[in-house]
Order: sequence, then C-alpha cells, then structure tokens
Amino acid sequence: MNGYFVLYPFELPASLKEKTVIASSLENSFGLELAEDVNSDEDIPPYDVAIRDGWAIATSDKTHHLIQKDVVNGESLTKLNPLSTCWINTGGFLPARADAVIVEDEPLTKEFGQNAYPLENVLPRGSEWNKGDLILRKGTVLGASEQALLFEAGISQVKVYKRPSVAILSTGHEISETGSDVSQGRHSSNATYLSNLLNAIGLTDTAIFFSKDSVASIDSNIASLSEYFDFIITVGGTGQGRSDVLRKALKLCKADLGPDKTKLSSSLPFVHGKVKKAVLIGLPGNPLGFICLAQRLVLMQVWNSFISAPFPFTQKNVYMGFEFSGKPGDICVQLASFNGKTIALPLMKGSGRSAAFRDAQAIICNPYGLKLEANSIVQAELFFNGRI
Repeated sequence: MNGYFVLYPFELPASLKEKTVIASSLENSFGLELAEDVNSDEDIPPYDVAIRDGWAIATSDKTHHLIQKDVVNGESLTKLNPLSTCWINTGGFLPARADAVIVEDEPLTKEFGQNAYPLENVLPRGSEWNKGDLILRKGTVLGASEQALLFEAGISQVKVYKRPSVAILSTGHEISETGSDVSQGRHSSNATYLSNLLNAIGLTDTAIFFSKDSVASIDSNIASLSEYFDFIITVGGTGQGRSDVLRKALKLCKADLGPDKTKLSSSLPFVHGKVKKAVLIGLPGNPLGFICLAQRLVLMQVWNSFISAPFPFTQKNVYMGFEFSGKPGDICVQLASFNGKTIALPLMKGSGRSAAFRDAQAIICNPYGLKLEANSIVQAELFFNGRI
C-alpha cells in the first residue's frame, strides 16, 4: 500500500494573497469579478424603441393619412406631424408624438391604425432599467452576457479584482529552456503544464524563467521577480538533498516562510511564504508530486486571489480498481473505461516519469484513511486540464 501516491493532508490559510481592487475599462474586464455593485448610467432603452418593422403612429390621432419620410435607425429624433405616419425599422427610436407601430395594415386605408393601442410593438424608454437601477451585484464574474448588459447600459469602467501575475521559476542544472537541444537537458514540462493551467483560468500575465541549482542564481532570480509579480512558483529543489538549495536561497533573500511541509512526507515537500509582497510557493520537480500540488494547492491559491467562488472542480463516480488501506489523504489515480464503467487505478510514487502528465487524472479524497474495497463506488475529483 505504501507504493501508492497519496497527497497527505496539509493546512494553509484560506488565501495566501488578498484580493486587490482596481478600476478597469469594461473591454478589459472579461472573466473578472465585480468588486462593487454596478448601477445603470442611463435609462435602458434610452428611448422608445420599435420592436417590429412597421408604421409609426400617434394613437391619439383619429386618422393617419399623411406619409412622412422614413425614420433611419440611429438618426436624430424627428417629430411626427398630426395625422401622419412614417416607416420605422426594428430597433429604431420612435419620433416625437409617436407611441405605436402598426405592423400588418397599410396606410391610406380606412382601417389603418383604428385598432392600435399605445405602446403596441414598442419597448418604452426605461422599461428594462432606469438610470441608477442595480444591474449586476458585487461578486458577479463578467462573462459574455454580463458584459453585453453593461455595454448596453453605457458602463465604460468597473471596479474588479485584479488578475494576479505569476512567474514560474524552473530550477535545475538538468533543465533546458523550451526549444533547446534535448541533449543539453530535460525540457521544463512542469513549468509549461502550470503556465497553461493558469492561462486557462483567465490569467493574462504569466511567464516562465530558468535558474541553475545555485543559491546565488536562485536568490537573484527570486529577488528580481518579487519586484514585478504577485506569485512566484518555483519548480524543483524543495527536498533535503545536497543539491536542493531552494531553502538556502530563500533564506538569503529574507523570505518569510510558513511551516515546512517536508516533514509530512519525504516524497512530497513544498515550501510557501512571502518574498516582499510576492507570494512564493516552491513545488517539487518530480512530475507526479508537482502535478498533484499544482492542482490541489497552486490553482486554488491563485484562483482565490481574484475570484471569490470555490475553484470549480468536476466530480465523477468511479469504481475502485484496487483495494486501499493506508494513511489519510488524496489518492492520485488514473481512469480507464472497462465494460461501460470508469475504473480508478492507482499511480505509484517515486517513478519520476513524465507519463504522469497523461496518467494523473484525478484524486480520491480519503481524509480519514478509511479502507476502500476494490470494485466499490467512490467519488473522484477530476484534475483540471485547461479545457471546458
């Protein structure tokens, strides 16, 4: 049982970074959460609108036998003369005096407009919102429909929670930069994986940096990045081996570190704290440990720094493909289809294989370390893969 990869329980503050309120132009606020209520800047619609193509009339007139020039959408208001009518297109604003649109009858007939009633085929000014009315509440995340409402209401700027910026620092003598000759070292697949996940949750300012396993190099990079980024996520060097120098570098740059999680499991160390105003999270270089902590720790911390709602994990009922009896924690599994069922299979710790990016698909929460029987139905929490 000890060979299964289990992310043992750990505790962190609800959010390592508090939300920052900024004023944003509406066109740049897509995907952000409102930090205050938004009220309409004008009546919506701002004028009486024709909701059908037809003839505009004043129902107070007894006849409508004079035909005026058509109303062109977007032109200034014109006044409808007494006993007159004019053609108006859907979405056009009614000329002064007009209060109805006749759709089926034709002018110059005796019956034209006789049965019309006020506001027939008309959306009156302010019938959706009046100036000052509440449109969206604080805490609303601005999607396509919410932004359309605000644009229609004449809103040009909103108060929102700022998207955090994230620097990913990949460390190690064996790590080569993306595109480098593979003979010079391993590619930084961990950093690419995390960068893509962060972009998928709406971040627009992420960057990958590289450092050799040198105290001076890591210290210099972290000190520099802390001036410009809200989060610094390091990859590698979090163990207690001779070449694991992250803690020494953090001590050199006077980082304020939280409790060391290495004691929980020698195979799953991570570091967290602050360097100046930047939140620092140090993750292991082992792909499996990195993936689990990226999913269970980093995504939620970054998400919580600009979105109030919990991170939207997807859950699925699966069948245990093995028997488990071990320590409390999250069991990392891959999923397979068999005879119409979804089977959860365990991943083994300590492999160091990059195939983990394919195989690590979900966790089964077992916070009390209960015995889980093979073929029993359990709930798996699927890893976010950046796709909807």
